[in-house]
Amino acid sequence: MPEVMLGGQAVPYTLVRNARSRHVRMTFTPEGLRVSAPTRLPQAEVDRAVASKERWLLRHHDLLAPAAPAPLVDGMALPFLDGEVELGVRVAGRASVAFRPDEGRIAVAVPASADAPARVRDLVERGYRSVARDWFARACAHFGPQVGAQPTSISVRDPRTRWGSCSARGSVSLSWRLMMAPARVAEYVVVHELAHLVHLDHSRDFWSLVARVLPDHGTDAAWLREHGGWLSRAPGGAPRPPAP
Repeated sequence: MPEVMLGGQAVPYTLVRNARSRHVRMTFTPEGLRVSAPTRLPQAEVDRAVASKERWLLRHHDLLAPAAPAPLVDGMALPFLDGEVELGVRVAGRASVAFRPDEGRIAVAVPASADAPARVRDLVERGYRSVARDWFARACAHFGPQVGAQPTSISVRDPRTRWGSCSARGSVSLSWRLMMAPARVAEYVVVHELAHLVHLDHSRDFWSLVARVLPDHGTDAAWLREHGGWLSRAPGGAPRPPAP
């Protein structure tokens, strides 16, 4: 793996070559630092681009090393769009989850067992996914007419470093983790993917379309670049970064 010197220490990173990229981009994942670079950019140029962000990388150095997720316990506040929901955990003979955003609560029941903490986390994810499906459908219905496109289908996934994607057939895939980001950030990703249904690239026309619908989209994209590492680890652990 290539490495970058941070504060006199060599830190490895994962390099991904992308033929559609024009710039070097850096994101944090549960596995550490991920760098995306144009296919033909020499390795030395990639290394220089990463090293030039040393101050920014050092500020987020705690995200470079994978950490075990914090346990989710009864009474914990979990991020949900622009607010929070309270997690309720109880022991029961049968596992279940009920996410009620209007009540500000997500209730989880798990059988008593050694793997109960992992099962709580799985159920919390299931709850977020169920709410995400409805929220994304409403967001697509709202922004679709403004963009001039509607997806043929919407799926909820967990890519962690790619918050949304679309196919040439018109299907859109979105990360359930966006339900833990500020609402405007989640809306930006929805608009971004809807715009790809019109322009399957990142051309000037594509960005003009996004800007017509969301003139301040740059601040939302910056939030994702800055705090993607936190989002890929949530819920639990560090508090949510401030909204853009």
